[in-house]
Amino acid sequence: MTTISNAINAYSALSKAVSGEGMSISGMTQSTDATQSIGNDFASVLEKTARDSVSTMRKAETDSAAAIAGKADIREVVQAVTNAELTLQTVVNVRDKVISAYNDIIHLPV
Repeated sequence: MTTISNAINAYSALSKAVSGEGMSISGMTQSTDATQSIGNDFASVLEKTARDSVSTMRKAETDSAAAIAGKADIREVVQAVTNAELTLQTVVNVRDKVISAYNDIIHLPV
Protein backbone atom coordinates (compact mmCIF):
# COMPACT_ATOMS: atom_id res chain seq x y z
CA MET A 1 0.00 0.00 0.00
CA THR A 2 1.32 3.43 -0.94
CA THR A 3 1.20 6.02 1.80
CA ILE A 4 1.80 9.75 1.96
CA SER A 5 5.16 9.16 3.64
CA ASN A 6 6.23 6.91 0.76
CA ALA A 7 5.28 9.62 -1.72
CA ILE A 8 7.14 12.26 0.30
CA ASN A 9 10.21 10.00 0.48
CA ALA A 10 10.05 9.46 -3.27
CA TYR A 11 9.79 13.19 -3.87
CA SER A 12 12.70 13.83 -1.53
CA ALA A 13 14.86 11.22 -3.28
CA LEU A 14 14.00 12.72 -6.66
CA SER A 15 14.82 16.20 -5.39
CA LYS A 16 18.21 15.02 -4.12
CA ALA A 17 18.98 13.23 -7.38
CA VAL A 18 18.08 16.27 -9.44
CA SER A 19 19.94 18.74 -7.23
CA GLY A 20 23.28 17.09 -7.99
CA GLU A 21 23.39 18.33 -11.59
CA GLY A 22 20.58 20.86 -11.85
CA MET A 23 17.40 20.17 -13.72
CA SER A 24 17.02 20.76 -17.43
CA ILE A 25 13.55 21.71 -18.64
CA SER A 26 13.18 22.61 -22.34
CA GLY A 27 16.76 23.78 -22.58
CA MET A 28 16.59 25.84 -19.37
CA THR A 29 18.63 24.76 -16.38
CA GLN A 30 17.60 25.50 -12.81
CA SER A 31 20.31 26.07 -10.25
CA THR A 32 20.78 23.49 -7.54
CA ASP A 33 19.91 26.08 -4.85
CA ALA A 34 16.52 26.74 -6.44
CA THR A 35 15.81 23.03 -6.72
CA GLN A 36 16.71 22.41 -3.08
CA SER A 37 14.65 25.32 -1.77
CA ILE A 38 11.60 24.14 -3.71
CA GLY A 39 12.01 20.64 -2.29
CA ASN A 40 12.44 21.88 1.26
CA ASP A 41 9.46 24.23 1.03
CA PHE A 42 7.22 21.53 -0.40
CA ALA A 43 8.26 19.04 2.26
CA SER A 44 7.75 21.55 5.06
CA VAL A 45 4.29 22.48 3.75
CA LEU A 46 3.31 18.82 3.65
CA GLU A 47 4.69 18.24 7.14
CA LYS A 48 2.84 21.24 8.59
CA THR A 49 -0.39 20.18 6.89
CA ALA A 50 -0.06 16.64 8.20
CA ARG A 51 0.54 17.93 11.74
CA ASP A 52 -2.48 20.25 11.49
CA SER A 53 -4.62 17.37 10.23
CA VAL A 54 -3.61 15.13 13.12
CA SER A 55 -4.29 17.97 15.54
CA THR A 56 -7.79 18.44 14.12
CA MET A 57 -8.50 14.73 14.45
CA ARG A 58 -7.27 14.65 18.04
CA LYS A 59 -9.43 17.66 18.95
CA ALA A 60 -12.51 15.91 17.56
CA GLU A 61 -11.64 12.79 19.53
CA THR A 62 -11.11 14.78 22.73
CA ASP A 63 -14.35 16.70 22.28
CA SER A 64 -16.26 13.48 21.60
CA ALA A 65 -14.87 11.90 24.76
CA ALA A 66 -15.82 15.01 26.73
CA ALA A 67 -19.35 14.82 25.32
CA ILE A 68 -19.68 11.20 26.39
CA ALA A 69 -18.63 12.26 29.89
CA GLY A 70 -21.19 15.08 29.76
CA LYS A 71 -18.59 17.84 29.93
CA ALA A 72 -18.88 19.37 26.43
CA ASP A 73 -21.43 21.37 24.52
CA ILE A 74 -22.99 19.31 21.72
CA ARG A 75 -22.52 22.16 19.22
CA GLU A 76 -18.76 22.17 19.85
CA VAL A 77 -18.64 18.42 19.40
CA VAL A 78 -20.57 18.56 16.13
CA GLN A 79 -18.30 21.33 14.87
CA ALA A 80 -15.14 19.42 15.83
CA VAL A 81 -16.37 16.20 14.24
CA THR A 82 -17.39 18.05 11.07
CA ASN A 83 -13.96 19.68 10.89
CA ALA A 84 -12.32 16.28 11.35
CA GLU A 85 -14.46 14.78 8.60
CA LEU A 86 -13.59 17.60 6.21
CA THR A 87 -9.91 17.27 7.09
CA LEU A 88 -9.99 13.53 6.45
CA GLN A 89 -11.65 14.03 3.06
CA THR A 90 -9.03 16.63 2.14
CA VAL A 91 -6.15 14.38 3.21
CA VAL A 92 -7.56 11.48 1.19
CA ASN A 93 -7.94 13.69 -1.89
CA VAL A 94 -4.40 15.04 -1.56
CA ARG A 95 -3.07 11.51 -1.07
CA ASP A 96 -4.88 10.38 -4.22
CA LYS A 97 -3.44 13.28 -6.22
CA VAL A 98 0.10 12.62 -4.95
CA ILE A 99 -0.18 8.93 -5.80
CA SER A 100 -1.58 9.76 -9.23
CA ALA A 101 1.29 12.18 -9.90
CA TYR A 102 3.80 9.61 -8.65
CA ASN A 103 2.35 6.97 -10.99
CA ASP A 104 2.47 9.42 -13.90
CA ILE A 105 6.13 10.13 -13.19
CA ILE A 106 6.94 6.42 -12.92
CA HIS A 107 5.36 5.75 -16.31
CA LEU A 108 7.21 8.54 -18.14
CA PRO A 109 9.57 7.27 -20.81
CA VAL A 110 13.22 7.81 -19.97
